[in-house]
Amino acid sequence: MKVNYLIVGQGLAGSLLAWHLLRRDQRVLVVDPEEGITSSKVAAGLVTPLAGSRFNIPDGLEERLDYAHQFYWETEESTGKQFFHHQRIARLFRSDEEKTTWEERVAADPDAFERFSGPLSLDNPKIAAPHGGFEMKGGGWMDLPAFLGATRYHLLERLGYAIGFLNPDEVETTEDGVKWKNIEADGIIFAQGWRGNQNRFFDWIPVKPTVGDILDLSIPELSDVSHIVNSGGWLIPKGDGAFRAGSTYRHDLDDPYGHDEGHAEVLRKVRNLTNASFEVSGHRAAIRPVIRRSQVFMGRHPSEPRVFFFNGLGSKGVLNGPWHAQRLVSHILDEEALPEANDIRSNFL
Repeated sequence: MKVNYLIVGQGLAGSLLAWHLLRRDQRVLVVDPEEGITSSKVAAGLVTPLAGSRFNIPDGLEERLDYAHQFYWETEESTGKQFFHHQRIARLFRSDEEKTTWEERVAADPDAFERFSGPLSLDNPKIAAPHGGFEMKGGGWMDLPAFLGATRYHLLERLGYAIGFLNPDEVETTEDGVKWKNIEADGIIFAQGWRGNQNRFFDWIPVKPTVGDILDLSIPELSDVSHIVNSGGWLIPKGDGAFRAGSTYRHDLDDPYGHDEGHAEVLRKVRNLTNASFEVSGHRAAIRPVIRRSQVFMGRHPSEPRVFFFNGLGSKGVLNGPWHAQRLVSHILDEEALPEANDIRSNFL
């Protein structure tokens, strides 16, 4: 079997790459072990344009956000499925100091913040907002399992998906391409999440796995809340008083799927957001990759020109991932330079 590109992993990163390569008329084969629990399947898929307590506007935010919205809209049209949900976000201040920081930021550059913020319209006495807040524009959340499922079906229709474990030791490389079992390809792209450096090609990249926990809650007293509530932790309304809440960054991997520590931490976050009574109906945990400064890293192997890396999408993956996937595909097919901040060869060699 001959394809243009092998993609290892069908999480968010591998799925984004597959779509971008298909739209460039490339034939792909995505190989995935179909594990039941992965970070892409568990993640909330939040899109929060303004993040952190300093309210910095990252360079290129508007371009990346616009590109993501356009990409998901086109993909929904292609699949006939909806998975991106535009939703208002109530960003609540955690302290008077944080409120002051926000006011100073906006006063210094009101035009820059106008697109991403407006007056807070959430008014529910059960939401804890002693310091006030603002409404974040342009955000929402993506149903990642729905996106992954729609992508998998799209690939299966094109004979572009295989269930299995690809052992990098079985990959042969030549000047003209790569070969794995009976598959020949022009190149191979590893998009393996937290296992990204557990192969012979990229064991020198410092992937540091962390565990994230998310709870499913029933909060009947907040059944009329339609905003995503964000302040240290977050609540995503699912309708009829159902919410998802999170999340954590646990670095102890001795018991990554244990519930006690992560469960307790998310509950503390929820109690800071609401004084309503609630019941926990589910707990999910998964291991996610973190690379230096929680940044996306990608690029070509320094001595194997047909081998590529794409990883580290993290909590901003739904927002930033499509733009980065497009850049990597343009690098592979058109030899366009990668952003230096994201190029593995610029950062780790």
